[in-house]
Amino acid sequence: MNPVHYFKGEFVEKERIHISVDNVGFLRGYGVFEFFKAHGEQPLFMEDHLDRLFRSAKGMNMTVPLSKQEIAGLVNELLRRNGFAYSSVKILLTGGDSVDGFTPGEPEIIILNNTFTDGSDKLYQDGASLMLYKYQRDFPAIKSLYYATTVALQSEWQSKGHIDVLYHNGEEISEVSRSNVFVFKNGALKTNEDGVLGGITRMHVLKAAKESFEVQIGAISLSELLEADEVFITSTTKKVLPIIRLDEQLIGDGKPGVQTKKMIEIFDQYIKDYLKA
Repeated sequence: MNPVHYFKGEFVEKERIHISVDNVGFLRGYGVFEFFKAHGEQPLFMEDHLDRLFRSAKGMNMTVPLSKQEIAGLVNELLRRNGFAYSSVKILLTGGDSVDGFTPGEPEIIILNNTFTDGSDKLYQDGASLMLYKYQRDFPAIKSLYYATTVALQSEWQSKGHIDVLYHNGEEISEVSRSNVFVFKNGALKTNEDGVLGGITRMHVLKAAKESFEVQIGAISLSELLEADEVFITSTTKKVLPIIRLDEQLIGDGKPGVQTKKMIEIFDQYIKDYLKA
């Protein structure tokens, strides 16, 4: 049976979801979204994601046509109906159909639920690399639909063996296109918060890390990043992923470090404890 999704007040198969060419989410990239995972019928950190969805909508001057409780109820119903053992949930809030191709209309919510598979164990054992790129996202604190820069650069970073692109302004880094950045230096764990999206995984990694590491919050310079002992990134899809190369420069000895491996174990246990609770 094909999975069902939520669209225009109904639970429908993907083929029945149609976005108008007048929708300003399509025409202008005017919209926000959230993406999280679910273990069976248990969504992971859904309350935090819904809080951020509403913050993003407010930051874009968009109204959300449903309450947090109503959206949560729809997500839970999708998880029940589809019955996946492990899945993803994507909530899209678009600007709706425009009368002139520019002015937003009535906001529209779409909720997608599909099976999900984590990255290979080899990726975590070997570590990954990132391409550096000078750029600052519009509305960095908002999880908007606009990812044109990343998509345009995808063929370049993939051809060089990278998994994504890390943005900087020439002096300080901001974030990876879909992840937050952490560095280890002399045993301390550091991440930045200005000019970056407040990642939900980032937030929970910080909670999980504080019992085991000295945690610092502050700007990270390019030189500080390149001279770090260890680097990892965090996101819903990647959890805690070691980074061992930036452009052509190796981080540390070019292998996932002991502290990052410990952080992976800590966060995996944190998720298990969360789901049990």
